[in-house]
Amino acid sequence: MEKLSALAAVAALCVCSPAQAQTRVWLSGYVDMSIKHLRSSGPGSTTRMSSGGLNNSRFNLSGVEELGDGNNAIFTIEPTFSANNGQQAAQFRQSFVGLKGAWGELTLGRQFTPSYWIAGYADPTWAAEFSMVNNMQFFYAPYRTDGAVQYKTPAFHGLSGRFMMSNGEGDSSKAGRFISTALEYREGPLFLGLASEQQHTKDIFGPTRVHSSRDNYLSAVYRIGAVEPTFIFHSYNGYYAYPPYIAFNARGWDVQLGARWKIDGRNRLYASVVRRHDDENKRLSSATGFVVGFIHGLSKRTDLYASVARVQHDRAAPVPYPVTFQNYPNAGQNPTGYQIGIRHAF
Repeated sequence: MEKLSALAAVAALCVCSPAQAQTRVWLSGYVDMSIKHLRSSGPGSTTRMSSGGLNNSRFNLSGVEELGDGNNAIFTIEPTFSANNGQQAAQFRQSFVGLKGAWGELTLGRQFTPSYWIAGYADPTWAAEFSMVNNMQFFYAPYRTDGAVQYKTPAFHGLSGRFMMSNGEGDSSKAGRFISTALEYREGPLFLGLASEQQHTKDIFGPTRVHSSRDNYLSAVYRIGAVEPTFIFHSYNGYYAYPPYIAFNARGWDVQLGARWKIDGRNRLYASVVRRHDDENKRLSSATGFVVGFIHGLSKRTDLYASVARVQHDRAAPVPYPVTFQNYPNAGQNPTGYQIGIRHAF
């Protein structure tokens, strides 16, 4: 944590010093703690306090330098930590640098994939721990990639594009290589998104073999007063792995219907249901999952929240879907989670 304190000091100096008028650095982040009760359809349950119910507890250090002619150099680094024990995560949430101007934005480093922005905006939970979009629709599909080059086009009549490529391990095998193309439309109350992504993954049981997977996403959000109905359709086909623990071949589709409601200036409600249909129905199972949550703002920066989630599998699958990856269910289990927490933004 000493390194993070040093980063904070540097950020404060950059923001306050008149000599750095053309360079701006911001330090922000979240501290998020929750108490949750988790149980499955089998015997046993657990109650624990952990970090990151609505957001990862993290620092965000971002900066911009004016280069002239409307061009800027930009960077972001996001170290995460467990607020319950103070341990820093081994890998940053994001870490990238790039250039931005009227011509668009070009960034290099560890970044969210275009599909994350397409589907994430239509996720009523905004990628919270109990998110059915993260835990069922993305599942082991990528939503963050190392060593990536990403270009975002300028918006034209509400339409913009994102293109990303990662060379992976950089050898002739294509292992780790990732390519993504996405389109977004934002105009008034309407958001539409479309993304198609391909990833090459090394076989965890036979490192000389490399497999591929294809994921396609279509999402929509429409604001009606204080309510935003959301929709996501996702198709998947290929080999998915989390080395060295798990790997499987799968093909199918899933759909999410949800809504978020700003009841008033302090209170918000969200709900999301995902139905996943797996064509092969071997390692995975078709399943239905839901999450319902409530957020009460104590101030502009501090929120109290509560949520409940459940996944019901159609059969006892060897690779089940979780309500939280912090406590992965055993094969054949249908997990349920209850959560209350507090989040502070700074």
